Amino acid sequence: MEVLGRFFNVFLIAATLRTTAPILLVGLGGSFTTKAGIFNIGLEGQMLVGAFFAVVGTIFSGSPWIGVLCGVSAATALALAFALLVVTFEANEIVVGLALNILASGVTISLLKGIFGTRGSIFGHGLVGLPIVHLPYAREFGWFGQVVSGFTPLVYVAFLLVPVLNTFYRRTRLGLHLRVVGEKPEAAEALGISIVKIRYIASLLCGVLAGLAGAHLSLGYTTMFTENMSSGRGFMAVAILIFSNGDPLKILLGCLLFGFSDALSLRLQTSGVSSYLVLSLPYLVALAVLFALSYQARPRLIRETAATMARAVTFQSKTAADDLAASKG
Repeated sequence: MEVLGRFFNVFLIAATLRTTAPILLVGLGGSFTTKAGIFNIGLEGQMLVGAFFAVVGTIFSGSPWIGVLCGVSAATALALAFALLVVTFEANEIVVGLALNILASGVTISLLKGIFGTRGSIFGHGLVGLPIVHLPYAREFGWFGQVVSGFTPLVYVAFLLVPVLNTFYRRTRLGLHLRVVGEKPEAAEALGISIVKIRYIASLLCGVLAGLAGAHLSLGYTTMFTENMSSGRGFMAVAILIFSNGDPLKILLGCLLFGFSDALSLRLQTSGVSSYLVLSLPYLVALAVLFALSYQARPRLIRETAATMARAVTFQSKTAADDLAASKG
């Protein structure tokens, strides 16, 4: 019990919320494109440029909020490039997403060397992190107050966005248009909804939240930038979007799972467990979840395949009967 208490305590819950926030922000951003019928695998790159330019903007302005604005602007610009190639020029969304991820990695490494003359990471240089919010009267609520207080503003923004977006998709005109475009594009055209316009809006909104996720990563979660510091969080968000279909509540549950595994892996680093195993824990969780989801989907896929084969056999039998009748006639 003493060993369990050492790891599973209030501090682990608080760390889980802190590590969940960047994945949750980028996952909620990806919900816009998912709802609009776009498979956006470029979340990793958008998050990475958001983290880098948030640091650059903070160093040169002295204000972390201007840094956040710079990070969001950079991620939105990359999202605009994604929309231009995928929506306007109808390029393959997976190829474009992977290409932009590679571009983001290369550009941030090159600019890190070009601007600061260093490789690997950048810290200092007057870099200021986001302020910590201490909720009033939090101490009066005991352990619960310890859990919910003492985070940067973007952590609270991430969790507050869950009910906001849940209401947005269900109750607002734009949310309804996003769902119609993603689920029934033919119906959207019949209703006079511009599919191109809606998908551009979805891509740009996705870029905004991905930029916030990156800014939180470099100015809230840490106060530095390191090469490829998104560390697969964008791909984790893509995995969550696959099984959640863009539903904010399901995204929250998936992100909490990955955030918990990430927080637990950080605590295990001090217990003598192999660092290779510890660092791979979040990715092992991702593989386990995807395997479970694919296994759960097998009966549905079998039913759909059987129904398709039955329709094909029926069609072939009808065609053969018509041909036989025609030959006799």
